[in-house]
Amino acid sequence: SEEYRQVAMKHGAEVPFLRPAEISHDTATDYQLFEHFLGWMRENEPADKQPSLLVQLRPTAPCVTVESVDAAIEKFLKHEDEGYDSMRSVTPADHEPFNMYFLDPSAGNTERLMPIIPKTWHREKPSEEIPEPQSVARQILPKIFWHNAYIDLIRPATILEQDSCMGKRCLSFHMGPDDNADIDTPEQWASAEEKKRKALAAGR
Repeated sequence: SEEYRQVAMKHGAEVPFLRPAEISHDTATDYQLFEHFLGWMRENEPADKQPSLLVQLRPTAPCVTVESVDAAIEKFLKHEDEGYDSMRSVTPADHEPFNMYFLDPSAGNTERLMPIIPKTWHREKPSEEIPEPQSVARQILPKIFWHNAYIDLIRPATILEQDSCMGKRCLSFHMGPDDNADIDTPEQWASAEEKKRKALAAGR
């Protein structure tokens, strides 16, 4: 919106255009945003001004620091020759994903549980399959990480050639278990604001 544009400019951001209304609704995707941005850049900027790397910082993750962003970019560039299409920041999952389920939508049966992860492998023996991870000791299960959406890095070619934000090879950027302030509700806003104030008071 024009209101948010003015706020961004007040704090030093460049805002050369606003997103079209058709990709600014609640269910608009990151892919639509980047496809539009890259198209705008091709039409309005010379070839030597085209981005070689896209860095996505979401407003719903306000506790990210400059140091973390710099570290993520540095790590991605260190793996430049390994063919990664993107990078996503992750933290250890704070609930056991192996014990999560869908409700079966077929045949009107809405009470049947369907495990999200029906099978996996042994943490220390990757060649050993575990057919029912919901019923074994978690110590033998592989670690699972949650995409905390603090920092995403994407090559423009991933958007333009693969029609994807993640691509086929995604590099991890590990963050701590406390790096999970995500704003989707008023309560989460209050919690994130308190956390941010404490970080600023501590000089971070």
